[in-house]
Amino acid sequence: MNLADLDASAPFALLGPGFADGGFLLLENLAPSSRGNLVFAPYERRGREATRLHGVSRRLQPPVFPGDLPDLAPALEADDHERCVERIRQAIAAGDVYQVCLTRPARLPPVSGSLLFAAMCAGGAARFAAWVRLPDGTEFVSASPELFFEIRDGCVRSEPMKGTARPGAGGELALSGKDAAELAMITDLVRNDLTPVCEPGTISVACARRFVELPYAVQTVADVEGRLRGRVGPLGVLDALHPGGSVTGAPKHAALRMIRTLERRPRGAYCGALAYGGGRVWTCSLLIRTAQRDAAGWTYGVGGGIVFDSEPAREMDELHVKLGALRCAGRR
Repeated sequence: MNLADLDASAPFALLGPGFADGGFLLLENLAPSSRGNLVFAPYERRGREATRLHGVSRRLQPPVFPGDLPDLAPALEADDHERCVERIRQAIAAGDVYQVCLTRPARLPPVSGSLLFAAMCAGGAARFAAWVRLPDGTEFVSASPELFFEIRDGCVRSEPMKGTARPGAGGELALSGKDAAELAMITDLVRNDLTPVCEPGTISVACARRFVELPYAVQTVADVEGRLRGRVGPLGVLDALHPGGSVTGAPKHAALRMIRTLERRPRGAYCGALAYGGGRVWTCSLLIRTAQRDAAGWTYGVGGGIVFDSEPAREMDELHVKLGALRCAGRR
């Protein structure tokens, strides 16, 4: 299909390989439905208040990406980043919190959704690539590599992602005690969040730390699994986990209070959740590497976990690594 055909389309969701068993899926004519096959929750909304929509789905051949892609030139808004990192370190020293995910927005030009989606997929479609336009006008493009949760035949799996390095720096990441501690804290948080919706004694960490190679970064991931209680479905799991531990911090409620104090604007779709499925199989991405359209163009969020050992300059470097998802077009 030609991506540009969707620029003037009615509400839709174009979903990438992680949602569609390795292919692409288009849900057309999205409309609210209590039994819909698409679920969206922005960062600020409770999981139980997620929007559920139905769309007519059809599988697609891989989209045709235009050869001439724009230079997105993201402008990171992070003038107060060092001050915020220090505020979090002080709170950790006082025992108020252990880790906080601090995010900052980057401004993008008012390009079309099709060009933005193509640019973000230029280095290869992200596992949970998505371009969504909702009936209320909300529109976002995501190149998320993170599985928030998957439900399959009564079992749930979550893959929290913490720890980032530049391509080729996996050895350095492997030796980083700071990054290992970040992932361990969030893995424990996810285990705790799953407890109310899983059968007692069934939650386990199948893999404590593994490495994922992306075109612009190396990241570390854990695998947490459990068996769901009898009638728990996707909205129940979403309500238990959302917002995700990897984009909030630990303890979660203390981290959320700090985020509300330090971040100047709502995150919106960024750090929210997008789920697709039906029956006993659902897949939900955590919407990192995500841009949302506004009146002036697009806002793309980047962030990282701040712990007591964090250094502002290194944390800023991590933000720029994550901006690499927007720069893949220039490396085709």
